[in-house]
Amino acid sequence: MSRTRKDANQDELRALEVVKRDDGTFDVLLNGNLDRSRIPEAYLPEELCVRFGFCGEEYDSILREVTQNGKTRVVF
Repeated sequence: MSRTRKDANQDELRALEVVKRDDGTFDVLLNGNLDRSRIPEAYLPEELCVRFGFCGEEYDSILREVTQNGKTRVVF
């Protein structure tokens, strides 16, 4: 059974941040700590979909927000 974020223990929450760098590459932070640095856009789907399960529309939404705002944060 899945639990909503409201019901989850705070220790179990995980936050993923994606930040677009000035050179066009991306940094990925996990729980506020740098996890991967300078990822080319061509490899970003592998990082987000394969490693974290954000595929298809979820991936598109993350990329759209990063493109518009320079960064995004997803709690999962």
